[in-house]
Amino acid sequence: MEIPETAVVLNQRIIARESLDSSVPAALKLKKRTKRFALDNELDHLPMGDIVSVALDEWLTARGF
Repeated sequence: MEIPETAVVLNQRIIARESLDSSVPAALKLKKRTKRFALDNELDHLPMGDIVSVALDEWLTARGF
């Protein structure tokens, strides 16, 4: 199965999406840190899901998945 590049997918006008409903430890403050990252890098116009998609795709790809 060939996985397309994340940037190619996210730059499409219409994107088929699926939900990744996950509870994460509150102590890690991932939501707050992700929002701060987006603001600091002028990415606050992006949906949170796009930022999560890039991070998770990079993590999985680095591990050979």
